[in-house]
Amino acid sequence: MQGRRFCWGPQGTVRCNFHWSAIRHDSVVVVTASEGREGVDADDHVIAYTSSSPQRFVGAARFTVDNIAPYDGGVVFRVTVDWPGPLMLWTDIILFDELSLRVDGFTRV
Repeated sequence: MQGRRFCWGPQGTVRCNFHWSAIRHDSVVVVTASEGREGVDADDHVIAYTSSSPQRFVGAARFTVDNIAPYDGGVVFRVTVDWPGPLMLWTDIILFDELSLRVDGFTRV
């Protein structure tokens, strides 16, 4: 199992495309999402990371990850942010080692 953490900056509902060469179209990928407290510099729009980053928390906004679709070289997914304005979005993308999968009654090893 491997994982990557990524900050997408202030976002509303968004379609994310994360490039990662280890992912294949038949990979098992799980994505989590949460809000963060990192600020953004008003002049150059750069995320202000600190030694405390990531500062993830569960607030009033609902973050939901939908429609996770791995492809050769990455994964596309949608994050629905139930809030009227953009919020700092953090994701953890977990890639599982190869698994035996059962699809339509057949076992793939």
